[in-house]
Amino acid sequence: MSEIKEYKQPTNKIEKGLLYLQHYGFKKTVAKTVRKLMKHDQEHYSYRQFLKENPITKEELDKQKHTVFKYNPVISIVIPLYNTKEEFLIELIQSFTAQTYPHWQLCLGDGSPEEGLKDIILKATDGTWDERIIYKKLSDNTGIAGNTNAAMELATGDYIGFTDHDDLITPDAMYYIAKALNEDDTIEAIYSDEDKIDMEGKEYFLPHFKSDFNIDLLCSHNYITHLFVVRADIVKESGGILSEFDGAQDHDFDLRVLEKCTNIYHIPRVLYHWRCHPDSTADHPEAKMYAYENGRRAVENHYKRLGIPARVELDTHLGYYRTIYQWPDSPLLSIVIPNMNHVEDLKACIDSIVEKNDYPNVEFVIVENNSTEESIRNYYTQLENRTDIKAKVVDFTKEHPDTIGVFNYSALMNYGVAHADGEYILMLNNDTRMINADSISEMMGFVRRSDVGAVGARLYFGNNTVQHAGLVLGLGGVANSQFLGSGREQVGYFYRSTCVQDLSALTGACLLTSKSDYEAVGGFDEGLAVAFNDVDFCLKLRAKNLLCVYTPFSEWYHLESVSRGLDLEDEGKKARMESETEYFMSKWQTVLDKGDPYYNPNLSLTKFDYSFRSKE
Repeated sequence: MSEIKEYKQPTNKIEKGLLYLQHYGFKKTVAKTVRKLMKHDQEHYSYRQFLKENPITKEELDKQKHTVFKYNPVISIVIPLYNTKEEFLIELIQSFTAQTYPHWQLCLGDGSPEEGLKDIILKATDGTWDERIIYKKLSDNTGIAGNTNAAMELATGDYIGFTDHDDLITPDAMYYIAKALNEDDTIEAIYSDEDKIDMEGKEYFLPHFKSDFNIDLLCSHNYITHLFVVRADIVKESGGILSEFDGAQDHDFDLRVLEKCTNIYHIPRVLYHWRCHPDSTADHPEAKMYAYENGRRAVENHYKRLGIPARVELDTHLGYYRTIYQWPDSPLLSIVIPNMNHVEDLKACIDSIVEKNDYPNVEFVIVENNSTEESIRNYYTQLENRTDIKAKVVDFTKEHPDTIGVFNYSALMNYGVAHADGEYILMLNNDTRMINADSISEMMGFVRRSDVGAVGARLYFGNNTVQHAGLVLGLGGVANSQFLGSGREQVGYFYRSTCVQDLSALTGACLLTSKSDYEAVGGFDEGLAVAFNDVDFCLKLRAKNLLCVYTPFSEWYHLESVSRGLDLEDEGKKARMESETEYFMSKWQTVLDKGDPYYNPNLSLTKFDYSFRSKE
């Protein structure tokens, strides 16, 4: 059992550096400092190397140009212009005329006070006007929302998307959108990965390799951004861009249109280059505080439209948001904890909850399994006799004497849930400790949504490194935690360690679900006594179109040893692990073969920090 080291939230870069040194040692700290100075802090090898390994070849572009699709949708891209720099506008136009898929339309609403942009467009097309470019000089500048809406009125395509007036798209961007629509004509919205490009248009950096559609991540921040296209009828029925959300108008728009979509497709390729301005929110987020307040309101309005009682707060990280649910009641929650001996661990676990928990309606269900020590029996008696809490001990071993000497976590949990009176179930290991008082309230907020099947928390080893931040299928083998072993203070790739999001699976060490959903999927699979029973449970929920939500705002210690591993030196345990792995893999092979939808195929499955996939 590892000890808990004192943790103090860092308040400046020096304190962050000292924490990193404490967690990872001198050599890794120096390496990180060098990467930071080289502006490669998020890359374990440079994005330049990734692009070198994954080039867009002339042969591939030529092949795309000669591809004949059965369905040829016109994709209208809407752009508001305002005093756009000549070189930026020329590069933007030429990134469209270079497309390998020809059926696009560029709708330009020019709100500039002076004339001249039309001449620049003509210059970009070598003096011959491209009929796919629809340009309108607006009589007034009505801001980004009004100018965008005016440009949208020019669109006649089947799908409508948006780009900024100084960004670029890749030459295959329209091709991959058309390809997706030919493979599935029921798609209503499509978005792609993106990266940044410097002001000179020479250096690409900070690629955002995104999750497939992830509504809770979208409520945490606008991860979709570019490139994003939506079926035209849905866009036009949405009311367009709303000026009251200036600075976060795209976040508001995305939420409103996606609420009307059931088939949202993600292309895991960089199709958009976002030009990085010195005064943009991308470089200096504090420069546009009004934008973050408008983003907060956009997310809060999303919940209002859905009838979900919630308020939204600005997170400590600008541009990110936290949802606080405000359900009117507090249904009974049963905290189910399997236990064998370990009286001090169990006592510390329960005491941490009793002393801190602010959720008002809980009961403890302790599932006794094969204990031999008198001290634990005495503690059980004390626990059940307490008047300040609700607690009961159910003896699995006594009811199943044939299991003496056998450990089957799934069977223990199923037994405990069957004896639980709560409408909701928190599955909890006895070596966990609650950290923040609202840890349970936070999880209960999400699980009460009708589209959520399970909720997981952010767990730490005793040395304050991450033990669990949600599981990724295929990571490190069958499944493992993203950001495993990273420092507690580290936010991860695009803040994925520290913002709420949907994931494929969550650890059973601290897992919340409703009793009805638990029973509907058959509980835990007792054929998986130790390994992957939690992943299996989550995948069964996902098969019923229920979400598994990770919230970092519920924090716990999970004091299993950092180096304990799976103890494969024991031949019996090794054989069991191999057998359960084979069983799990055969059961979910089709799902596993597709890859984790909440991860990205451009990311490594051998590193836990969202490093880029390498061919080396």
